[in-house]
Amino acid sequence: MTIILKLGGGAGNDHSAALTNLAARIRQGERWVLVHGASDAANTLAEQVGYPVQTLVTPGGHTSRYTDARTLDLYCMAAASVNQHMTAHLIQLGVRAVGLAGPNVIRATRKTAIRALRNGRPIIVRDDYTGTITGADADLLAALLDSGMTPVVAPVALGEQGERLNVDGDLAAATIARALHADTMLILSNVPGLLRDVQNPASLIPSFNLNELERYETYASGRMKKKLLAAERAGVARFILADSRQPSPIDAALAGAGTHIQAGVANGHVAR
Repeated sequence: MTIILKLGGGAGNDHSAALTNLAARIRQGERWVLVHGASDAANTLAEQVGYPVQTLVTPGGHTSRYTDARTLDLYCMAAASVNQHMTAHLIQLGVRAVGLAGPNVIRATRKTAIRALRNGRPIIVRDDYTGTITGADADLLAALLDSGMTPVVAPVALGEQGERLNVDGDLAAATIARALHADTMLILSNVPGLLRDVQNPASLIPSFNLNELERYETYASGRMKKKLLAAERAGVARFILADSRQPSPIDAALAGAGTHIQAGVANGHVAR
């Protein structure tokens, strides 16, 4: 059984605790693929070089990084740096990890015309280097897993013209989960899970079924919208949104912490 972990790249995530917990489980014989974000590292690098980050908001409320050619270079540098640090951390903890920081796992189609809102007014963005994910190299990932390696995947994709593309890390992890027929996908971020009130951690929604997703989407805003979209696309029996800021966040999540989204089951098989 393969489990997919998406470790959030936003400010406030505890990567160290998650990686320590992950390494312990891998040393016990579990098979994991780690996908990570890079948003905070990319923001920091952009600030350091004096090239401010811009955000696009779609009419549907989904947010993404505006990625022109210069921002793409900065984003890829930041993603590679995060990838190397996480891979090195896992190796230090006794895991045979392999970093995949380039566009060698995820495939995507470049978004050539993005409808977005700027100051409340609709615009069309045509110079963006983000992509719509079309697939993942399951053969490569499976070969690494079968050889005892743990893939560490950055959210950079290969476009149809050979270009690098910025893609959403949650959706990249979901695509990998579906490609590998994973049973469980876990997203650890800087929030406890899906909240009825984003200002109140006690308003956590502990669980619901995937066929109830439309009902619970009303509680999602910002980045949480993409996480619920990932739950819909992953094709896993168990999808978990949980908090990275705990001593053993993976153990806690698998034991019931966070928000658990269960897929429908038909004839003994997960509905895909």
